[in-house]
Amino acid sequence: MGLIVLLYGGFGLSLIALDQASYYGNELYIGPIDYDPVLAKAENSGYDIGGDAKLSEANLIDPGNVETLEERFKDGYRVHRVELYYNNYTYLEFCKYDSPETAVTLWNHSEIPTSLEPSRFPVDSWMLEMLGRSLRLNETDSREFLERLKLNGAQQWTNESVDFPATYAYLNQSSTNTVINSGMWNDEEFYRNGTKIGYIAYIIPEVSISTSHNFNKYTLHVGSSGSVRADILMHRASAGKKIPEEEYRAVFKEMFEKLGLPAEKVDELEFEYNPSVW
Repeated sequence: MGLIVLLYGGFGLSLIALDQASYYGNELYIGPIDYDPVLAKAENSGYDIGGDAKLSEANLIDPGNVETLEERFKDGYRVHRVELYYNNYTYLEFCKYDSPETAVTLWNHSEIPTSLEPSRFPVDSWMLEMLGRSLRLNETDSREFLERLKLNGAQQWTNESVDFPATYAYLNQSSTNTVINSGMWNDEEFYRNGTKIGYIAYIIPEVSISTSHNFNKYTLHVGSSGSVRADILMHRASAGKKIPEEEYRAVFKEMFEKLGLPAEKVDELEFEYNPSVW
């Protein structure tokens, strides 16, 4: 019994020695930022850089020039996928899936794409209209594409690029209301009289910039749209310990200054302390 107690006691002590306290901050919009200069200043300051600092333009849908979206996202956003709804169960999706080619897929909630029979397709007139507008195809090319889609189990890859401005204009003009989600997910849903007609998933670049102070890791997550989150991972065996507020705010203010961000915004950051319980 004594040996068992010693073993469990030693195991518990090792867990305590590895346990770490942490601080997690809220997401704060600090206003428009020059994203590329922030990256350059982070590198010049010797900070550790992680995350998706830049987006792979080849593997995402190019949004072109849509004024309202440029005002919303400010800089560097891309489109992950577009969905055009025929009804509540069936929609046409355009997505690159990290490929230079565009995958055009007809989805049905009750079927997988590779088994969707042509008899389950929307009417040809709707499909031709959506394909023609989204891929900039004439009527003949749209019809040929539709036939290939039917032969290939409702999915077809193409080198054609999505005409996003035209597609967005269609959804914006055809909808009676939209729902915009921001934060962890940046997307937009389009409805006509309560019925969903479209969905767009956006991606914006975010970089993680880290430094060490008193063996604690300080990280800023900076998005190109002007959002900033901050967190702190304390050193090992720090469970239950805290950092004076004036100390950690001073570290973040120094980081803001070196990155060319408004240091006064650090005072608006709110932090949740986690003492950690394994």
